[in-house]
Amino acid sequence: MKFKYEDYSGNKLAISELKEMDLSAKDLRIDSATQTDRSRLLYCRDIIAELNNYTGRSPNGLYTYEFKHLQLSTRQSRLNIEGLTLNPVKSDAFFSKSDKNKYILRLDSLQLNHFDFLNYHKYRLITASGLDLSRGSIEIFANPNRRKPKSDRVVTFPNVALFKINADLEIDTASLHHIDIFYNEFNDKSNKTGTISFNNTSGRFLNITTRPSVLQKNNICTADLDTWFMNQGKLNVGFVFNLTDQNNSFSYKGHMGPMNLKVLNPAIRPLTMIKINNGTLKQFDFNISANRSSSHGKVTLLYNDLTVSLLKSDTVLNNLHSRPIESLYANVFIIKHNNPNVAGGTPRSFYITINRESEAPFFKFAWQTLLSGIKPAIGLDKKKLDETAALVNQMAIDQQYRKIKKKIRIQRREERRRKRAEKGADR
Repeated sequence: MKFKYEDYSGNKLAISELKEMDLSAKDLRIDSATQTDRSRLLYCRDIIAELNNYTGRSPNGLYTYEFKHLQLSTRQSRLNIEGLTLNPVKSDAFFSKSDKNKYILRLDSLQLNHFDFLNYHKYRLITASGLDLSRGSIEIFANPNRRKPKSDRVVTFPNVALFKINADLEIDTASLHHIDIFYNEFNDKSNKTGTISFNNTSGRFLNITTRPSVLQKNNICTADLDTWFMNQGKLNVGFVFNLTDQNNSFSYKGHMGPMNLKVLNPAIRPLTMIKINNGTLKQFDFNISANRSSSHGKVTLLYNDLTVSLLKSDTVLNNLHSRPIESLYANVFIIKHNNPNVAGGTPRSFYITINRESEAPFFKFAWQTLLSGIKPAIGLDKKKLDETAALVNQMAIDQQYRKIKKKIRIQRREERRRKRAEKGADR
């Protein structure tokens, strides 16, 4: 059947038109008791709606979404969606019209359990005990344009974005099962895109709500996630989001186990212009507190045998090349090759504080915070890098000066030889 639904509950009329829809109602009974029977909807014991091959477009026209199959059962209070995808328009068109990040979403299955459809139908209240997202991927592409976004990207914080849904919402638990997450960012200095991945991510979020009565009792949403960073390092991370704080505060702490540091190169080569030649991570621990304006915390990075190359961009070949003199100096005088410096020694930890720029979205803000602790841990803090650059520039100037002096000496020798030759010819 074709189904047209006109919704007058909002500020303006919303019309949905569905095709390829199957609808079945079971045990229809109309009497004095069934009109108040909360186990029934529209006097039926169960109404099952199924929808196949649905496609729609976001109001701004930047995304299309579709799913292969949807089923809603009012008796089981369950909503199932299979084959859900969210695809943006092509990159050039997207970023010419938007200053926001671009997202691609693919899910094999989405299931909403104990969904109170009766209250949703009557009052537009979304209430459920659980939301399960199974097998798929989320890709985030940071906006590559240099222009600042028109609005503060604090709206990308989970504890802010939740309220942008503009819905009365209460979900006890949201669970992730085997989701791959990719963050992509373009660096105009390297003219390359770096990718950070969190593979096979699973975990759960607790107390996802915008309902004032629930927030009065508990205004904290928590998340505990297990993932494989760059598909190599086992990472456990926990988040705590304050849902009512005007400063949108949150915190996160985590632990990552051993991995070969060279697997980080697809991310750090384009984003930091540094290549890891060798190194083994033993463990990485962090504990960060943040809000809409700043973050601070502690980072501890334990590793062995680290060596790096500093890179420069080749605009002709569109590639990155090593800077041998700078790299040699960095590895000899700057890089801290081990933490702790000696076996059994006290490891170095770093306390960090950074301010957030208004155009920094949530994921980039968290990444920059951790990076600001990782760099000094290995000796590549901004002060050291600036000193290295100044020294290398002075070395280059001195080398150029020596070349010029050598060229002048050669020219003078040639001039004296020429004059002696001319005098000999005159005699």
